[in-house]
Amino acid sequence: MSEGRLDRPQPIALNRYDLTGQIARLRDDVPLSKYGRDSLTLVRDPGFTLLLMVLKAGTGLPEHTAPGPISVLVLDGRAAFTAQGTQLDLGPHELVTLPAHVSHAVMALEDSALLITIAELVTHTSPVGLERERQVETVQAPEQT
Repeated sequence: MSEGRLDRPQPIALNRYDLTGQIARLRDDVPLSKYGRDSLTLVRDPGFTLLLMVLKAGTGLPEHTAPGPISVLVLDGRAAFTAQGTQLDLGPHELVTLPAHVSHAVMALEDSALLITIAELVTHTSPVGLERERQVETVQAPEQT
């Protein structure tokens, strides 16, 4: 693992990411040379994940589903995105979206960098939602004298 992964910003209200620098670090990392792909989770919050992925030409992600709606933005290179029997060849700055639980695959046509977002529904019946609700109630509860 490269040292570049350690400079991930701490969670605050506003974060800035040097995608060009992170892409360069991922391209120099061992997993890319060994497996043809590497990724870095930039944000993982309840209901939202932001992932930076680099792929070598001819490699990709086999067919799979995501738990929530997704978007895939090609930052550089070219990638084929396949879903429901349709293949879209995407180039730099092209974006594709897909609803939750739809089977899809990605294949790099050239060395590529992708920015992937995954959204998930968070309800108050989930443990995370309930815990956040309790925290808000605790903060807002007036002091009793």
